Amino acid sequence: MSNKKVVDLGCGTGVFCFVASLLGAYCTCVEIDLGSLETARDMKSELNLDIELLNADVTQFHGRFNTVIQNPPFGVVNRGIDIKFLQTAFSVADTVYSIHKSNERSREIIIKMAKEYGFSAEILSEKYKLKPYYPWHMKRVHEFLVDIYFFSKVTR
Repeated sequence: MSNKKVVDLGCGTGVFCFVASLLGAYCTCVEIDLGSLETARDMKSELNLDIELLNADVTQFHGRFNTVIQNPPFGVVNRGIDIKFLQTAFSVADTVYSIHKSNERSREIIIKMAKEYGFSAEILSEKYKLKPYYPWHMKRVHEFLVDIYFFSKVTR
């Protein structure tokens, strides 16, 4: 990742961006939630990282980067938001890493969309353990399967 321009779409508290920065990338954190961005700002200062923090709606974001890293909302509460994140990702970079809740129908939609945007897709499925974060999270630990996608722009 050295000397690459990376963007973390929907960065939350910025963890992905911090790791990219530590690996030598220049990273931009894009987040709509001011509370999460404030936490990212505090960590940026504490770790003395050279990253950009941007308060913006990912679905309205534009720019040009080498790589997108993202863990978008799964679309359970806001249906289709994960697809909107992917549309932005495909429009701003030629390499995209993205995490999505695993299910066959979503996988079909995502792979079809990647092809339409000229990307190949590789998938790794993993179990994920989520501690309660949002008010609607009722269990102490919720375990579910996620698909981790690697998308790459197909060159012809």
